[in-house]
Amino acid sequence: MRGPRLGRFDRFTGFAFKLFGKQGKRLASSRPKLVDEIMKSNIRVTPEGLISVVLLCTTISTLIGIALLAVAFATGILYFALGMLAPPLVFLVTWKSPKISQSGRSAALDNEYPFMIGFMEVLAGGGVSPISALRRMSKMEKIFPAASKEAKRILVDIDVFGTDPITAFEKAAKFSPHKAFTNFLYGYTTVLKTGGNVTDYVGMKMKETFDLRASKIKRTTDSIGTLAEAYLTVTSVLGISLFTLYQTQAILTRDSGGMTSLFIFSFLGIPVISVLFVWILDGLQAKQPFVDMRPYKLFAYCLPLGVLIYLLPIPVSYPLKVSMALISTVLGPTIVTNRYTRETRGLENALPDFIRDVAEGRKVGLPPEGSIEALATKDYGKLTPAVRKMASQISWGLSIGKVISTFVSDVRSWITKVAGTLMVEVVDVGGGTVKSFSEMADFTRKVNETESDRRAALRPFVFVVYMSGILLVFSTFTMVYFLSEPASVLAHSPYTANLGLPTVDPGTVSVLLVTSIFDSWIVGFVAGKMGNGAVSDGFKHALSLVTISIVAIYVTGLFIPIKFS
Repeated sequence: MRGPRLGRFDRFTGFAFKLFGKQGKRLASSRPKLVDEIMKSNIRVTPEGLISVVLLCTTISTLIGIALLAVAFATGILYFALGMLAPPLVFLVTWKSPKISQSGRSAALDNEYPFMIGFMEVLAGGGVSPISALRRMSKMEKIFPAASKEAKRILVDIDVFGTDPITAFEKAAKFSPHKAFTNFLYGYTTVLKTGGNVTDYVGMKMKETFDLRASKIKRTTDSIGTLAEAYLTVTSVLGISLFTLYQTQAILTRDSGGMTSLFIFSFLGIPVISVLFVWILDGLQAKQPFVDMRPYKLFAYCLPLGVLIYLLPIPVSYPLKVSMALISTVLGPTIVTNRYTRETRGLENALPDFIRDVAEGRKVGLPPEGSIEALATKDYGKLTPAVRKMASQISWGLSIGKVISTFVSDVRSWITKVAGTLMVEVVDVGGGTVKSFSEMADFTRKVNETESDRRAALRPFVFVVYMSGILLVFSTFTMVYFLSEPASVLAHSPYTANLGLPTVDPGTVSVLLVTSIFDSWIVGFVAGKMGNGAVSDGFKHALSLVTISIVAIYVTGLFIPIKFS
């Protein structure tokens, strides 16, 4: 009988343990806390196996580093010697892999934690215990991917190993890297031991969770403000400084090496810096586990169109041609993203009112089905077609659970999916009591207000990024004029004509302006991530910045006489 098939990491760990098993056991005995660190992470390996993997990876990277060092001495290309940095970096990353995994696990749960507690609070209003709520949540991998994993960890101890619920909760709290979830579990076990009211405890935690989320939004806003200032400094101020130095070098020494360095900074440096800032912002901002990939797919389809426009012999100036190519890559995604965003925001804004009206219908004695049918004629904006469709399906005899499940599968908004799933659970566990619907309406309203506050707090920083993109173009234009015009005047003067002072040709000016337009396009994606938490929102900012840049070039050209091809 064949055993379970091992994954690649398991096979690699087994191979590493064969080579370094003795050393792994010896080192593992000197680090007793390593077991707890692994238990708090998503890594499933013994301490001896992890240390064996660390030793094997470090050995392989050391051999590669030595080989690259030999190549550096043989060829004289010293860049290969940088390969010797690989062994310490590989050792550090693999040795700290449990900590890195803990951070990822905690961040994933942090995004879902308010909804997880809200789910428990609403079901608790219908008489459902937290352990039963966790059983239901463990089956919702598509809605709560991180929370369902945490629920399964607890249920495995209870159902498979026969651990009593209190001990299972205490173990989960001990090995959870998320501080708030740890406190919730410890508090829950204390309430059970002392005979307290579980429903009141979950409700108190719900209020505390939203207070913590509000304070986190404020801290995140302050951090993003600092990042926005740093990004403006790196992209604009540093770019202006480098441009001045390199252009001065080109004029005084007639050497184009400085311009080449400027092109490398514009076409490679700023994109890399922007990607780094987006990565940092992604770690700071709260994220949803569901990402709508449709705008990104359309962007991928539009990239060949931009390349085609760039290659076509269109009789326009070079900056305008590049602008047309860049605009063609983001115009379609901008239209699609704006439509999806309006639809999502409309659903999320109308959802609390709809659930509140269903709760009011329950107060006058209507069943949930009757409440939805009675609301079919009311206007809920973007939610109206979905409400009327649900009312029609109920009138045909479909169960309310099936109707709401269909609605959840059709929408793209993760918050709407959560609220719809919660409605199904409320109806399923208690027939949809008035208290449950009222608590669910309060929960969705709080979530919507929190998201609105988050977007409002981040919106001002988009202006800072816009300033960065506009300054790139304006500074390029003005610096070309102020640095090249004096040289041009001196070159045509009868007293200094024999000095051979160079002037900036129109082709060079065009390339410089194109670098600024391209950087503005890149900056737009950072603006989207900074202002709304999604790179897809940057399509419209990239479109706006490129349009503003090319218009600014021609408008500025009316006042500053510079020729470009």
